[in-house]
Amino acid sequence: MKTTGFIRYSGFLFSATAARVAGILISSLTFPYLVRVLGVETYGLWSYVVALSVVLNILADPGITTYLTRQVAAHRLQATELLPDYFVLRLCGTVIGAGVILAVAHWEPRADVARLLRLYGMGLLIVNLASADQFLTALELFHARSLLIVGQQALYAVIVFLAVRNPADVLWIPVGILSTSLLAGLVGWTILFRQGFRIPFKLQPVRWRQILVPSLHYAASSLMSSLYHRSGHFLVRWFLGNYALGLYAAAARLVDLMRSFVTTIIYVLMPRLAFDSQSLPSLKRTSRLVVAAMAATSIPMAFGLLVTANRLVPWVLGASYLPAVPLVKWMAPYVVTASAASLWAGTILYAMGRHRAYFAATAGGAAAGVLLYLMLIPAFGLTGAGAAFVLAELIVALIAFRLLPEELRDLWRNPVVGAALAAAVLMAVALELGTVYSLRLPVLITGGALVYAAACGWYVRKWFHDQLGAA
Repeated sequence: MKTTGFIRYSGFLFSATAARVAGILISSLTFPYLVRVLGVETYGLWSYVVALSVVLNILADPGITTYLTRQVAAHRLQATELLPDYFVLRLCGTVIGAGVILAVAHWEPRADVARLLRLYGMGLLIVNLASADQFLTALELFHARSLLIVGQQALYAVIVFLAVRNPADVLWIPVGILSTSLLAGLVGWTILFRQGFRIPFKLQPVRWRQILVPSLHYAASSLMSSLYHRSGHFLVRWFLGNYALGLYAAAARLVDLMRSFVTTIIYVLMPRLAFDSQSLPSLKRTSRLVVAAMAATSIPMAFGLLVTANRLVPWVLGASYLPAVPLVKWMAPYVVTASAASLWAGTILYAMGRHRAYFAATAGGAAAGVLLYLMLIPAFGLTGAGAAFVLAELIVALIAFRLLPEELRDLWRNPVVGAALAAAVLMAVALELGTVYSLRLPVLITGGALVYAAACGWYVRKWFHDQLGAA
């Protein structure tokens, strides 16, 4: 990256980071509010509906949007000629997905869960069909997308705080999500049209095979990803019941919020990685920077979550979630393993168009994840579910890394990784000392962050400066 490119992407990173931080701050308000108002069991059932809807929606969009997003990222406005065929294929998939959702809801034994599934699952089909989110990302319209994200989440938060007052009001949650997401999608398409993103009214069925073959690989990869990421919700409910499901869902959501800070960097640089995939040296240079940024953020977060879980969980989720403290500790490494899986499989292999390797990594994680859940949950309960949650992501990361081109397999030999690990250990010691002296949690977290920054901040800054200077 040249200096001008660095400045440009710094602006993108600032915009996306600001939006992600704003979104996380909003989630930091709505998430604790919902888990407290809904209670453990109702929150768990709502999370179950979300997980099931996401899996079933893959039938409606079998990787077609993922394929087209990469085409737009790599070829920009030239790829708009595929849009008519894209919408026809997506509409056919939506009809199939709607039929499956209605069938699953019909066989759901609990009437309240079936009602939620019909409302949210069917609504999600429409919202996803109207979404412009991935195309805004592919065209690097990060500023516009950031404003839409913050606006949508702010409107959703208003609906939640005004309408959800007890577990019986749970239906307002999907209403809030779907209505605000649909509005954001319509505004997003308006922005795209103003940027020259046009839909030519010319169907070319001869291209459908060209779209569907790689798309089905991406769809299978998405299905595998959903299985290892969300099958815990299904199997915890099956083996341990609805109360345990509520604890598991809240813990998984908490660590996923932490991971979202890290994946902001990956999300911003995905279009650049797709563009640089045409030149292996450029791809390696950009990937090296992403690895360093990922390590510098994910490692201290995992250590911090592990050390402060005893106080963080009741502070964020409420006293009724105290039994989830050991589970959160087991899930803390997920911040690192999931970030690595997102980088190697969901970003680099995806950006390079290696859909078969992408599928192999996610399929390996799905097989291992489901097997681990089936073995560990009956044996160790929620502790086993937490361990399987982390290990599935680790397996995806290892397989994807092994499938990278030979020239990229030395990316892990990054001095920032060692510096971040050493500084995170010092931070953990400082946090333990602060806990002994009963420091307030905000003071404790701030102090730990300062210790980490002091321990490795100068070195990391110098490394990034040297890398960018060499570029």
